[in-house]
Amino acid sequence: MVKTFWVKTGILMLLAAFIISSPVFSASKKKKKTKETETSASAETNTTVSVDDTSYKLPTGKNQREYFSKVDPEVLLKVQNGSPDSLREAMSLMRQKSGEYEEYENVLAVVSSEIMKLVWPSEKITWDIPVVTAETPYTGAISSVKQGVFDSSTGNVDFLTTLLPALVIVNSNSDISIIESCETALKSALQIQPDSVLANYLLAMVYERKRGFENAEKYMAAAYEVSPKTSEISLAYSRILRANGKLAEASKILNSIDNTINDIAVLKQNAYISFDAGDYDSAELYVARVLQQTPNDLEFLLFRAKILVEKKDYIHAVSLLDVYARQDSSSIDYLVLRARVQLDWSKNTAAASETVEKALQMYPDNTDALMFAARISSETDSPVAGKYADELAARVLEKKPGNVEAMTYALDGLIQRENWQEAYAASKNLIAMGNVSSAVVEKYVNVCIKMNKYNEAYEYAKLKYDANPSDEVLLQSYILAYSMVGNRDSVLKYIDSLMNTSSSKVKSYLYYRRSYLQLTEEKSLADLRSSLIANPRNSDALFRLYELYYAKQDYRKAQYYLRQVVAINPNDSSFKKLNEALTKLIQ
Repeated sequence: MVKTFWVKTGILMLLAAFIISSPVFSASKKKKKTKETETSASAETNTTVSVDDTSYKLPTGKNQREYFSKVDPEVLLKVQNGSPDSLREAMSLMRQKSGEYEEYENVLAVVSSEIMKLVWPSEKITWDIPVVTAETPYTGAISSVKQGVFDSSTGNVDFLTTLLPALVIVNSNSDISIIESCETALKSALQIQPDSVLANYLLAMVYERKRGFENAEKYMAAAYEVSPKTSEISLAYSRILRANGKLAEASKILNSIDNTINDIAVLKQNAYISFDAGDYDSAELYVARVLQQTPNDLEFLLFRAKILVEKKDYIHAVSLLDVYARQDSSSIDYLVLRARVQLDWSKNTAAASETVEKALQMYPDNTDALMFAARISSETDSPVAGKYADELAARVLEKKPGNVEAMTYALDGLIQRENWQEAYAASKNLIAMGNVSSAVVEKYVNVCIKMNKYNEAYEYAKLKYDANPSDEVLLQSYILAYSMVGNRDSVLKYIDSLMNTSSSKVKSYLYYRRSYLQLTEEKSLADLRSSLIANPRNSDALFRLYELYYAKQDYRKAQYYLRQVVAINPNDSSFKKLNEALTKLIQ
């Protein structure tokens, strides 16, 4: 028995030794040990991140920096340059290597193809796109981009992990909250590779979205200089140049795009440039070509109505507005355009005010609506949405400092409310900008006179009139200022010297101004009647007659002339109020 036991034991020991020494057992044990070692190392060097419920390991520090360390540096630089040509050249170089791609090369090829699809959709991918199953920070960032998310978990340890999350700026569904993150990431990427076409292009798009067009132009110019044949860059550069008022340059860039004569984006951009340049006929032709290809394009249906309004073809414009309203009656562009037609064509100030007030209720910060409301207020001397012209224009100037149109409306509001001190400051700011219209000169001269700054009014009026003696408005401003500082006889002599060579409109004004210089009421009335013979619609002369008869308490004659003033200026509420008061007095 004992002997048998030891024999069996010896056999078992020999069998165990054989199994332990076998290659299968050794490999299994080695594999298990390696796995334990890797798990331990992973705990020290890897971070697990979850992006949209997809977990992947992020190598950190040196490991991630060296992810593409075995890639040809020229290939990597071309990928980081990111232009369509550079991406194709990089993939061509990588294909020249013998053998199958390593995993990191597959990742680089996938990243390159995704950049092409997302950023340069008009370009062709000329390489085979491999399948990548392993999750990496590079592929993870692109997955987030497609969902409109800026992936902040990539580690930012090399160019691509820094830049790829910022591709989200090209996703039209991305939220405005991603803009600052994109800007920071792209500036960091440009510190690594300043000549990257991709980084410059994306950063320009960031600034365009922020409406920082000067910065946008700077970065887009850098991208265009290196890659002028890329249609996405040319279109964006043209768009930004147009926003900066550089219409000739914008048109030149746009016309350099090859083989895109029927491309909708090019046609649209040409339409916008022509419109901004005031070439409404060309703009309408481009719009017509767009609508031929995309008849349901509501944006360009409305744009065509806008062009027709500028051409004063109100009948056709209203028809288009009615068609548009069936689809969308709450668009801010539609509401402002509708209000403009109501004011300029229908002469329905009440309806225009109601429409623009509706627009401001829905879009309280929209500058177009604020500007149009300021215009209505300046023309009617009445508040719109509870604000006067200067108050409405001030809100525009907060966003667009130096906007001449807004500054002019602000000045109008201050003049109407007889806030002469602020009106003087506002008019000084306007004329300081140089190259002002004759209407602004007229306002400035009038304000100076109200402030008893006669010499200042005269010197400025003479300067402007001497520079452009054919401008009738400047002539009238000069005569007004001259009559305040000049000797009465000298002024009368100068006015008389102009009578025979002046147009009916100017002659009417000359008689009107001369009426103030006459020494008797009889002669003043005679000049005013002569003024109305030359121009029966001279509301200044009519109002002067109202004042003279009102002073004589001849209220019926005074009202006769005042009613004509109201008829000529139907939108001016101040004349209406005077007429209403006079009517009560007569009754």
